[in-house]
Amino acid sequence: MGRHKTAGYYGLAWMDFMEENHPDLVAEMKKNGTYDEVAWSVSCRAVEYCDLLKKQYAKQNPPPKDPDEYRSWKFTRDFYIDSAVMRERVLVAVTRV
Repeated sequence: MGRHKTAGYYGLAWMDFMEENHPDLVAEMKKNGTYDEVAWSVSCRAVEYCDLLKKQYAKQNPPPKDPDEYRSWKFTRDFYIDSAVMRERVLVAVTRV
């Protein structure tokens, strides 16, 4: 697996986080040949969580019909969701699929 081809947005963010904060774990995963696979797994789980949060957010905060209000609603939703996904799924020291 190539880092840029399969990791996805969240997988690449996780790789950057791991390389900066846990180089020893990265070296171990690379030695075992699991680094790219774990990055891909982190990305998949993050995307699934993102989809779940989008549904929950829309249910709790129905989108407005006005286009200007909708843009503001979408910006707020995306900021909230990306922050939660990064905190809870991406910026964590995961070492297994």
